[in-house]
Amino acid sequence: MGYRKRIYYTDADKELMWDRWQAGESLHSIARLFDRHHPSIQGILARTGGIRP
Repeated sequence: MGYRKRIYYTDADKELMWDRWQAGESLHSIARLFDRHHPSIQGILARTGGIRP
């Protein structure tokens, strides 16, 4: 089992995450868009307490 390469999310990626999160999508479905696991998306959204900056 290998490690995945680190991904740096662009501002456009983060906007897409927030749009989908506000539309009610789950972390798992958002993470699948980026071929990642949900904790990587959760970290982005949790930095502001789940409220869009």
